[in-house]
Amino acid sequence: MNTNEVCNLINISSKSLRVYEDYGIVIPKREKNNYRNYSKDDLLKLRTVKLLKELGFSLRDIKVLIDNNNCSSTQFIRSLYLQSKAIERKIYELKNIKSTLTKSIDKILVSKKDDIENNYFINDIDTILKENKSNRKQWVDMWGFDNKAVKFDKMVRDRSNDELGLFEKYDDILIKVRNEIIKYGAKKVIDIGCGTGNLCGELSGSIEVLGIDQSLEMILQAKNKYSNMNLKLGNFLYKPFQKNYFDIVVTTYAFHSLNHEEKKKAINNMLEYLNDDGKIIIIDFMFVNNKEKDKCREKLLSENKNQLWDVINNKYYTILDEFKNHITMLGYKIRTDHIINFTWLVEIEK
Repeated sequence: MNTNEVCNLINISSKSLRVYEDYGIVIPKREKNNYRNYSKDDLLKLRTVKLLKELGFSLRDIKVLIDNNNCSSTQFIRSLYLQSKAIERKIYELKNIKSTLTKSIDKILVSKKDDIENNYFINDIDTILKENKSNRKQWVDMWGFDNKAVKFDKMVRDRSNDELGLFEKYDDILIKVRNEIIKYGAKKVIDIGCGTGNLCGELSGSIEVLGIDQSLEMILQAKNKYSNMNLKLGNFLYKPFQKNYFDIVVTTYAFHSLNHEEKKKAINNMLEYLNDDGKIIIIDFMFVNNKEKDKCREKLLSENKNQLWDVINNKYYTILDEFKNHITMLGYKIRTDHIINFTWLVEIEK
């Protein structure tokens, strides 16, 4: 497609096209007559650039994002995902600005002084603008292909780098959970934090399975492995989109990403997904109580294994006695079973 056609199609100026080419963001092929010929991929990039410009991203940032988002086989969905996340980022920044402005207004309204120092409030606004800019730069620089998704299946089975034994008996545990799902007679299952689909992918040919994960790369890996598996971007804290529908809500090796309060919200959401006879199955890293956690900490530190303790302490391993009390107070049944090392199985029934 030539320059004029592109300009008319996506409402962009020829000057902008030349600028993007000079920056190395979108470089069309040249014909023998030296005319530019824009491909479908070029048009996709230009649409993405146009949106990112509207959101206030610099050309430097746009180039980094476009370059790090380049994967021909899934280019379109990655482009949509990038645009979605960029909008999400902009909303976050605008909320920060709005919150600062609102606080400034409130402070002025309650002030007893007739002569208010305006610079004080202007400095607050300047500070949040600088923070937004700095945080956006970090976000841009971190954007790119999630290599963890590609390496995940190998990582969980590679015992050489798992000194804590977090993924010991990984496949055996997944088999145990799958058998429990089959035994329960579940016909509709939702797997939150499904990763690459290792747990429920094998069941998706015979029952309805929906996998949810917040990583697009994990979702794409699962889609490639299990064509019958329904997949959706999301996480534990997203409000349920389908209530009282699923027989089982299951999650494996993901619950420890949530803090104490987030776990409570997640459980409420998971319960809403379930039908009247449904149940929740959780496989994750846990301690019986805080005393056991402290004992583990002391042991690792005394053995100069500070890095291993950091692995644990940087996440939110469930404290079982507190968790049991919370579930019981909600009026539900809970059963726990220690599998191995830090790994526990928890079942919650309505």
